[in-house]
Amino acid sequence: MVSDDKTPEFTGGDSSVPTGNQPPATEPQQDASVDPASQAYSQGSHYAQNAYGQAPEAGGEQPTDPSISSPTATPADAGAQAAGAYTQGAYTQGAYTQGAYTQGSYAQPGQMDPNTSAPQQPYTQGAQGGYPQGAPGGYPQAGGYGGPGGPGYPQSAPRPPADPAKKKKIILFSSIAAGLVLLLVIAVVVINSINTTQYGPEATVKNYLTAISQGKASAANKLVDPGVSKGAAALLSDDVLKESKALMKSPKVTDVTTRGDSANVEVSYSIDGTVYDGVLQLSKDGKQGVFFDKWKIDKPLLASVYVYTTEGNMVSVNGTDVDFGKNYELAAYPAAYEIGAPESSFFEAEPQTFVAATGSKAVYDSVDLELTPTQELTDAVQEQVNAYLDTCATQTVPNPENCGLRSLYYFDFSGEPSFSYKVDKYPVVTVNESGAYFDAAKGQVTGTATGELSYPGGQGSAVYTWDDWTVRGDIVIDGDEVTIEDMY
Repeated sequence: MVSDDKTPEFTGGDSSVPTGNQPPATEPQQDASVDPASQAYSQGSHYAQNAYGQAPEAGGEQPTDPSISSPTATPADAGAQAAGAYTQGAYTQGAYTQGAYTQGSYAQPGQMDPNTSAPQQPYTQGAQGGYPQGAPGGYPQAGGYGGPGGPGYPQSAPRPPADPAKKKKIILFSSIAAGLVLLLVIAVVVINSINTTQYGPEATVKNYLTAISQGKASAANKLVDPGVSKGAAALLSDDVLKESKALMKSPKVTDVTTRGDSANVEVSYSIDGTVYDGVLQLSKDGKQGVFFDKWKIDKPLLASVYVYTTEGNMVSVNGTDVDFGKNYELAAYPAAYEIGAPESSFFEAEPQTFVAATGSKAVYDSVDLELTPTQELTDAVQEQVNAYLDTCATQTVPNPENCGLRSLYYFDFSGEPSFSYKVDKYPVVTVNESGAYFDAAKGQVTGTATGELSYPGGQGSAVYTWDDWTVRGDIVIDGDEVTIEDMY
């Protein structure tokens, strides 16, 4: 081992340096014109080369710090030094970390700096050993160690490249997770949208109004229970509603108010050019299709139709005979209905149009239908009267009951004679305006009586004639059959 007695000893350090095949180091000479810091830098480099087997430059010249002004230093030499001693161990592995720069101090206290004519600051001992005080972070401001312009630390080893298969899996799982989140958000938005547009209160009411506007009473009945008896639902049929003079048009939902499980839906529609309104109340009725709310209409959209007739309770509504019953009232979906005489050849009436509607503009008047008998009814009654009078003519008693034949036979006969009748002319029937009863007048009949004469006595006969034969009675109509009763 070769000992350099010029190397100062430092507390906690070792002054010995490794040996090699290099020639022994030459003690650098103090030169007043050379910066002590630069001189120390050059000296440390020299020791590092000896320690790690770096050969000196050809010609025996020692490497120098580029910052030292020397007539022999050239840019090429500086580059060589940066690529050599600086990067191959001099300052990163050798003397910089183990030798003079980590423990020693090369500038003597009180020594003057020839460049500034001021006392030169010594290098400090400690964690940053050998760095001049005042430099940022205790590191040289330029040049660096470990490479030109480097940070002053050994470069870290590069990380091994990531496994492409693992990278693909990470990307795949990340994409799947992001896709699931996106699908969940889209699903929530879609469900809310469908729940409102296709299954909400507004959609439920629209379906209901559409069925009514298309004349589909049976479909409307399935959507909302009318809540009336079978007899009172005579107008709630497809046959009646479809034949309306004017169906509901342009049904619209004008406002929806939802509070929890209940909702009020305001609607408008037009019938025969007039716009009407209404309100429907709904409530939730569970779920449909797993995700969607099911709403039901609590009360149907119905109007009342009142009809009074001059004969019975049967009338024709849009060509269908219906019985309005004792209350003269039936429920109906909003529409314009034509009300007239029932389908019969015995009555006729001037048809009337009634608009069944709801809301502020609805009309709640009744329909007074005047049924008038047709000539066919009169002929039917006449036929019944003639048959009845023929029966009366077959009797042999003086005054057949309910036949309109009263005679004063007792003036001519001492006892009760035997009669025979002959109809000369049937009375003419007149049916009243309601078709409920009739009068038959101006008939002619001849009656011949035979018996014990009062004067001069003995058997004899007398003839009696009725020139204004008259009978009356009630008319009973059962479908196409006409009967008479309560004759007098």
